[in-house]
Amino acid sequence: MARDTTRIVVICLAVAAALIFAGVAKTELDYVSAHPYAFGPAKVIAWGAGAEVLISLAVGLLAWSYGERR
Repeated sequence: MARDTTRIVVICLAVAAALIFAGVAKTELDYVSAHPYAFGPAKVIAWGAGAEVLISLAVGLLAWSYGERR
């Protein structure tokens, strides 16, 4: 694949991953709000999913900036 194609694929996958992890975080936070005394590890999962959103966006931004510098 050409570098531009690879860059676009990486950006698309990073955005898709960020959206999926955001959905996981929302689901877990909805569970926490519905079960205030029985949420177990849902907060930990939500924090982890939130961190993965940031990591995914960072990867996408790195791929985007790599193409802009050339």
